Parts: sequence; structure tokens; C-alpha cells
Amino acid sequence: MGGDALIGRRLFPVLREAGLRDVCVDPRVVYADGSRPVWVEGFTRNTFTAMVKGVKQHALQLQLISEAVWTEGVRDLERTALDDGTFNYTFFKATATK
Repeated sequence: MGGDALIGRRLFPVLREAGLRDVCVDPRVVYADGSRPVWVEGFTRNTFTAMVKGVKQHALQLQLISEAVWTEGVRDLERTALDDGTFNYTFFKATATK
């Protein structure tokens, strides 16, 4: 959608190049499976899947993906929220001082 999908991995040098000090970047892992129903509902369904579904029309208008591939991908993503599914996602948190 025009962003940098790898920005989390680039945070340290980007923040240092911006002149910030005491840069600290930590990966944050989200893992959800049937043993963690609160995570499945709260993150997999209501956060991540909802976010992906929310950009469908824009992604199709920009022709970033075909509707058939989109539908298959969302179906696969929804599959991760079933009782025998698993979902794993890593994001990054950075802190720094001026």
C-alpha cells in the first residue's frame, strides 16, 4: 500500500541516521493458536485479519493483487484462527532519545 514492509528491520539505522541516540529496537512476537483463544480473537481475527480486509478495495484498485489471489490469501489467513490453526507475526518496537 506504499509503505515499507521491512521498516521494522531497518529501524535501528534509520533512527541513528536521523541523529537519535540510545536507539533500542526490540522484536515483538505474536503467536496465537487454539490454546490462546483470547489472542486468536483479539489479534488474529479482530486486529490483523480485519486490517488486511480493510484495504481490499484499495489494493484491488491499485492492481497490487488479483481478486482471486486476495480471496485465497484471506481464506488462508482466516484458517489460522481455526481450532487447529496457528498464527505468528513479528513486529518491532523502537525507542530512542534526541
